[in-house]
Amino acid sequence: MKRTTFHYLSLALLLALLTAVPALAGDLRVSYLYNLSDFNGVLPYDSARVVLDEVNSESFVVSGGSIDIFNASGMQIFHIDCDRELGGVYDAAVDEAGNILLLAYKEGIYSIVTCNYRGEPFRSTTIKDLPAEFDDFRPSRIVYRNSKLFLVSLTGMQVVVTDTEGSFRVGYDLAAMANLSDQERADTGLGGFWVDHSDNMYYVISALGKEYQCTPDGTTSQHGQRGSSAGKFGVPYGVATDKFGNLFITDKLRGAVMVYDKDFKFIKEFGFRGLRPGNLIVPNEIAIDTVNNRVYVSQMRRRGVNVYQVSYE
Repeated sequence: MKRTTFHYLSLALLLALLTAVPALAGDLRVSYLYNLSDFNGVLPYDSARVVLDEVNSESFVVSGGSIDIFNASGMQIFHIDCDRELGGVYDAAVDEAGNILLLAYKEGIYSIVTCNYRGEPFRSTTIKDLPAEFDDFRPSRIVYRNSKLFLVSLTGMQVVVTDTEGSFRVGYDLAAMANLSDQERADTGLGGFWVDHSDNMYYVISALGKEYQCTPDGTTSQHGQRGSSAGKFGVPYGVATDKFGNLFITDKLRGAVMVYDKDFKFIKEFGFRGLRPGNLIVPNEIAIDTVNNRVYVSQMRRRGVNVYQVSYE
């Protein structure tokens, strides 16, 4: 058949479009790399919280009031015992300069303590200008994103966003937005919580078997269905997103991490219950390094933190 100029132009345009589109969600592959370790072997964390410094390719594990720092190879390079004078340290985050931000509580006051990269405090600020509806706000999680702090009350199901000085900017009552009663709020609480690089919030209400998304303007959506087949929830908990907007959700009952595209179409699951390297026992927290395409999954029974590599074909 004779090819016209139109055919060749159409073909060239199609090829250009195909090469411009990022890797399809269904083409992603996940492979186990290692567990976070020191020179004595795998560190036996139990349900630890993982925080990532994508700028310096370091990972931080918050556990038992201390912080361990790991390099890009998953080896521990520093250990920080948080100063007891700070009070109780609930959580930590890392800013783009490598400073460690601690969420601390002492004598009835929540504060954000800024430390250098070795955990030495040099500034402390309180949460300020909270409106009346957040008078009882009790945060237990801190996330740093785009020069803002997302402070989360997992039990109260509320989020307060502040600037780096702790001044209130906006608040979200996630229970009210999900049309939960006060009793349902008390009986449920949040599981995992994640903020992507566009300030969209992702969270799981495990008791309801649902994953929720909330945009900065407060628009919410929910996804998920309970069941025993692949792609359905048993007991969902942790949630995170990769650079293409794919969702990674841990499921404690299924013992796996389930992956969905940005439209919540199921792609695959990985990990699976077992004792071999790469298997998972009651996975909970999850974090994704969107620069190096690595997934960090903590688990129970002192199994530590598994690290996986994501590749996009």
